[in-house]
Order: sequence, then structure tokens, then C-alpha cells
Amino acid sequence: MEVPEILQYLKFNAGIFPRLAVNEAITRKEEITPALLQILKEAGNNFDQLVEQENYMAYIYAMYLLAQFREKKAYPLVFNFFSRPGTITLDVTGDVVTEDLGRILASVCDGETDLMEQLIENSEVNEFVRDAALCGMTALVANDIKNREEVLSYYKQLFQKKLEKEPSYVWNGLINRSRDLYPDVVQAEIKSAFANGLTDQSFMSYDYVERTIKVGKEKTLFDLQTNRSYQLIGNVAEEMSWWACFSRDSKKIGRNAPCLCGSGRKYKKCCGA
Repeated sequence: MEVPEILQYLKFNAGIFPRLAVNEAITRKEEITPALLQILKEAGNNFDQLVEQENYMAYIYAMYLLAQFREKKAYPLVFNFFSRPGTITLDVTGDVVTEDLGRILASVCDGETDLMEQLIENSEVNEFVRDAALCGMTALVANDIKNREEVLSYYKQLFQKKLEKEPSYVWNGLINRSRDLYPDVVQAEIKSAFANGLTDQSFMSYDYVERTIKVGKEKTLFDLQTNRSYQLIGNVAEEMSWWACFSRDSKKIGRNAPCLCGSGRKYKKCCGA
């Protein structure tokens, strides 16, 4: 399968995960990477078209494939895409922000955190995107790319002066990510955030933080490394194929019709087997 054909299968969601096309894209990593970067760049500059084009998914595949490839050229493109204020980035990516954006950022950043820090500190950026950037920073520690103390030192600056002193989901996220890193060096700052009403205590109480301290550093950091939320993006087929948008009812597809995954085989001998 040539690159143009692969990209055609990845352009729209037809109700079945295009496994063959995705696997071919992975096989042709060097050839397809420039096209994926261009797709992501154009998507970040044309949100109106993303809203209007129903089932268009090329930019979603591009994000995940480039993350699997550890393509550092994708880092500023992902940053640009998710820097938009409001909910538009959530509207055009579904659950990507809350489920995997942090993992994507960590996968493409090549250990550089400047752009993630800009997302975190920008009060105009959607609060869930900002938390995803915090997740990405924490993922770098989980994958031994960044030093735990270095990231917690940055988090301490966020607690003390770099975050606006207004209640938001970002404060909840900062406390949660700090807790996952074992929050000994920011425990006083966390306590202050609770005391000053910056957190939603229906989301997490200070008792939960204290329980983490009691569990101990070793167990907390073990849990960090085994937490899917902090793992780098792996094989895209495994990452995406289970999504609800690919659960098209097989009864609507003729058994002898070509399979929508792009294999060229009949549905009954492919995904319908």
C-alpha cells in the first residue's frame, strides 16, 4: 500500500478501525512522517473546517502515529493545536485531551518541557488541556526522561507564584500530579491550596494526599510507572482500535462487501471473521 492510499484510508472514520492502513503507516514511517506533520499543521490552522467535516480523522491519526514515532517536529504542532482558548480543541478531538494528550506531549517533546510549561501557565488555554500538560510533565518522570526532583521543583513554583490564584481544575490537576510523584517536597503548598479554597474538594480531599504520604515514596513511584496515564504512546492499533467510534454494527456491513478497514479482503474474511 502506497502512502497516498494509506492516507486516504485514514482520512475519515468509516466505522471500522483501518488496521491494515495504520500498520502500513507504521511500516512506512520515514515516508509518511512529512505528510502526517503537514496534516497536523493544517488542522491546527483550520479549526472551522474540522468542525464542518464530519468524521474527518486524519489529524487524530497523525497525532497518535507521530507520538508512536517519537517525532519531535510534532511537538510545536501539537502545542499550536491545543493552545486555542475555550473548548474548541475538546470539541474536535473528543476524549483525546482527557485520556491521552499528556501521553502524546511526553512522546513528542524529546525531553523538552518549555511548550508544556507555556500551556500550563497560560490562563487562556482550556483547563483540561493545561492539566494534560501537567500529565505530560509527570509522564516524563515515569519514563525516566526527567528527574522527579526537577519536575516537583517546577510544580512548587506553580503552587507559589506561576498559577493564577483562582479556583480551577488546573489546581486539582496540579495536586493530583504532585501526589502521583510523591508530594513530600510540596506538601506545605498543597495544604495551603486547600486552605485557600483553590481546589474542588469534591474531587479530592487533603486526607487523600496524606494517605499517599503514609503509603510511602517507593510504593507511590512504583504505581506511577505502572499507571497507563503516564505511559508513552505505543502501537497505534492497540491505542485506538477499541474506541467507541469504531464499534460499527457488523449487521450493517454485507458479509461479502469489501472490509472497511482497507485490507482489500471481504468483510467476512477480515474484521468480520
